[in-house]
Amino acid sequence: MSASQPGPSESSEKAVVPPHGPKPPAVPLPEPTSHATRHTVTVGGTELAYEATVATTLIETEKVKPAASVFHAAFVALPDGEQPDPSRPVTFLFNGGPGSATTFLLLGSVAPRRISTPGTGPVVGAPYDFVDNPQSLLPITDLVFIDAPGAGFSQVAEEAKPELWSVDGDVAGFVQFIRRWLSAHGRWNSPKYVLGESYGTTRGCALTLALLEAEVSLAGLVLVSSILDYGPHEGINDQGYVAFLPTYAAIAHYHGRAGRDVAAAEHVQRAREFATGPYRLALAAGSRLSVEETNAVAATYAELTGLSADYVVRSGLRVLDHRFRKELLRDEQRIVGRYDGRVAGYDLDAASDAETFVVDDAYLSPAYGSLVNAYLRDELGWQDPEERKSFAGFDWDSSEPGKGWVWKHKMPAGTKTFGGREATYPCVVPDLAAALVRHPRLKVLAANGYFDLATPFFQTELDLAHLGVPTALLANLARTYYRAGHMLYTSEDDLTKFVADLGRFYAAEPGGVQEIDELG
Repeated sequence: MSASQPGPSESSEKAVVPPHGPKPPAVPLPEPTSHATRHTVTVGGTELAYEATVATTLIETEKVKPAASVFHAAFVALPDGEQPDPSRPVTFLFNGGPGSATTFLLLGSVAPRRISTPGTGPVVGAPYDFVDNPQSLLPITDLVFIDAPGAGFSQVAEEAKPELWSVDGDVAGFVQFIRRWLSAHGRWNSPKYVLGESYGTTRGCALTLALLEAEVSLAGLVLVSSILDYGPHEGINDQGYVAFLPTYAAIAHYHGRAGRDVAAAEHVQRAREFATGPYRLALAAGSRLSVEETNAVAATYAELTGLSADYVVRSGLRVLDHRFRKELLRDEQRIVGRYDGRVAGYDLDAASDAETFVVDDAYLSPAYGSLVNAYLRDELGWQDPEERKSFAGFDWDSSEPGKGWVWKHKMPAGTKTFGGREATYPCVVPDLAAALVRHPRLKVLAANGYFDLATPFFQTELDLAHLGVPTALLANLARTYYRAGHMLYTSEDDLTKFVADLGRFYAAEPGGVQEIDELG
């Protein structure tokens, strides 16, 4: 799915690694290829001609040349029906993972064509509905959707994996791709935007600074379902429990398990205040918390989240997200989704604390996986016989370069740390802060769904509150919210609001970006 795959903290067992044998012979990367077709789409009652191009671009690393063949699908408007306009904005979009193909954004959000699926229910089997997208962002900006190296139709050289399959190496690869695309298409003087989802927001913040250092200045950065700091979600950091609580409250309210007598926004705001007040202090107290204090905190937690106070006490006031998904509707023998907590389904082992599958992923992924092949191959003319890969084929249980994902990230100079600049897990809040200080006309939009249990909205709020930049620069930052999950565009109503918010964002002057704080 578009969210982060199960990362280091979610791995259950170490895979048995076979002894190292002889390496298979290197397979050369394919030569760059490109195929263009012309189409029209009607948005807002106006017909717009555009050119769709499916293509690959070779990139290099310091040690390997060429290192990867990067697939992308570009949609460029033809305002006069014949030629692109190089003065128009261009937006580079990508999903996360890390190592994810850009399938969900390509099919579900702002491209000229879009999948049509129910927002929260099961999806029937093929044939799936695929329609012109009246909510496309193409009237505002040209669009370039990028598959990460080794994912989708992108390929990566075996010897380049240690560099590209890492936080910083991945960013360097995207910098090089964007520079080469700008050169190939004469777009260096176009206003440039980046839109990343999930781990794509981690990449997006680091990429914004790296592009600036590579003499590519962005007009704006859009962060969809952000995860800007992996620290709270790893190990035993209490901050993760604080971050998840308002999302638990939103989901419980949606399912009628909490806050029945108040509006959703009021219920969520109460959860915010409790999370950063009494709840945070209780967690910080640890074993110094008395039984009476524990019971009082558990009672409020239960009232907000729909769980029983006894369950909260037995959990040590710390309810993991996968346990919340199983516990909330246990009396109905149902579980709620990770990517969209509005979704509810069944599980094979109702008594277990752990789910046997992710219900919303099971509903949506087959439809997106089928249609992305049909669209790119049958409609846009992609001819490569290689199978499309949803994710790059690295080992999630390994941090060995070239075998797994290397999570370390070198933070910008001047970052305040007790140790060195290299973080064990990426925190890109300093990267975003450094980019804003160096480029004070950079606009930033953070868009979050209230029912997202993969990247909880409250952690985004807390991260952005700790940028540490001059107060004047905060006027460049906007936040928008949706009654949606991780892929906040999967329902038409949420997509309509998202595109309207993006329209205002693209049109806004730096320093005049409107901040929106509402349930939507």
